[in-house]
Formats: sequence, structure tokens, C-alpha cells
Amino acid sequence: MSIELETWSNHRTRLVVTLHDDNDAQNFSLMCRGVMLATQSMLSSNSREALTRTLQELHRWQEMLKQRYDKRLSRSERIGLVGELLFLRDELVPRMGLGAALLAWTGHEGHEQDFVISSAIFEVKTQVVTADRMISISSEDQLDPVQGQIFLCNQGISPVPSSASNACTLNSIAKELIKLGEAAGGAASDLLAIGLLEAGYEPHEEYDDEVWMLVDRALYKIRDNFPRIERAELRHGVEQVRYRIRVSDCQPYLVDLRSTLEELIGG
Repeated sequence: MSIELETWSNHRTRLVVTLHDDNDAQNFSLMCRGVMLATQSMLSSNSREALTRTLQELHRWQEMLKQRYDKRLSRSERIGLVGELLFLRDELVPRMGLGAALLAWTGHEGHEQDFVISSAIFEVKTQVVTADRMISISSEDQLDPVQGQIFLCNQGISPVPSSASNACTLNSIAKELIKLGEAAGGAASDLLAIGLLEAGYEPHEEYDDEVWMLVDRALYKIRDNFPRIERAELRHGVEQVRYRIRVSDCQPYLVDLRSTLEELIGG
């Protein structure tokens, strides 16, 4: 793929993006759709900002596509993506519809949190069920409410035989959502394809080797003395903090998931 600026008529300049490998046509189409989505709210009169945003988006896609070949998600990445897709499928799609739910999904874009719903931020943490469950937090900003109201959704999953009811694999839940996107039509299918690609997902046979069942799902409201580290508490020079929280110590902050989502989204 090449990117060039060409002088056009009436002292105007146009951006030309050319695909050189036909095997990448599908991802090239998704990239073009992603650029359009990223710039659709910009005013035509603000051409400088629009060009800068377009080039940033193209560079991001270039880097992502360059690194994706033969790459496999790590086990923790697979579990994390399964958890986000389960939350998307079970909680958001039935309440918001697929298109709106996908617009709320931000974790695949590299944001600190996974979903932004109305005025609230949702961080989804998924792990294999153990006797002493711990939630891994990847930065000092992830649970810092200076960004807005944050909810932590903790999901426990367990490995099961493929014949078990309600069992899923990373591939199967992705396929299920893809079918919903195809049925919905419009932008939903493109949004899902872009989201999965940005999350590093492409179907691989080995992703069917891990079969999971959702065991539980709990929602905690980040407030008061919830066990966490905030950026304002760190000494100068300390950053990129990683830590773990005991699930048992989160119980005083438990809130009802259904009523919380209904309040934010509507019945």
C-alpha cells in the first residue's frame, strides 16, 4: 500500500491511497471504511485537521496490518477478547442493538477501558475461575475516576467439554457476532470486522481448542475506598503501574448489573 499527495485542479490537493496486493483487498476496504468513520464528523471547511486525522488513521492501519501476519493472540489476550465479546453479546446487543453496542466498544482501539456507555466507562476483566480470584489492572489510569464514572465488570469463565451447553470458543462467539452483523447490514458488519481486526483477531483453528463457559458476572462501582491506585497518588517519575485486586475485597462495591445498564441505556 502506498500513500501520496497529488496536486489537483484549482490549487487543490488530493490524497491517493493505492493497494498493491490484491490479497489484502478485504482489509484495505475495512481500512477505507475505518478512515471514513474516523473523519465523518469533521467539517469540510477544516481541511487541515481532516488531513492530519486521516494520515494518523492511515498510519495506525499500516502498522496494524504490517504486524498481523501469522500473529496469534496470547492466552491472556484470548481470554480477554472472549470476555469482551461475551459482555457485548449478552449485555449490550440485546439492549442497544449491534450497531450502537459496537460503537460503545473502545477497548480494541487501545483505550484504557473497554466500553463507553452513555456517560459511564466500563472495564471488563475476565479470568479463569480459581479459589482466590484476582483482578489484574494494567495501569494507574484504568480505574481512575478522574476520567468519569467507572464500573468494573468481573467475569469468571471455566474450561468445559465442547459438548457442554452454553460452551463457546473465541472462534464461535466471533462467528455468532459476525452473523448478527451480516443480518443487521449497514455499518454494523464493517464496525465488527474493524473491531475484531484491531483486537488482533483472525480465525485460527487452535482458537477452537479452548472451550469456555461463563460461570459468573459481577459489576462493581468504582467509588470511595474501592481498592485501586490513582495517578494522583503516585510520586513523580512513577508510571505504568500494574497491580492486582482481590475479588473478595470488591464486594462492598457490588451493584446490580441489569438495573445499572437499564438506567444508562434505557429499559
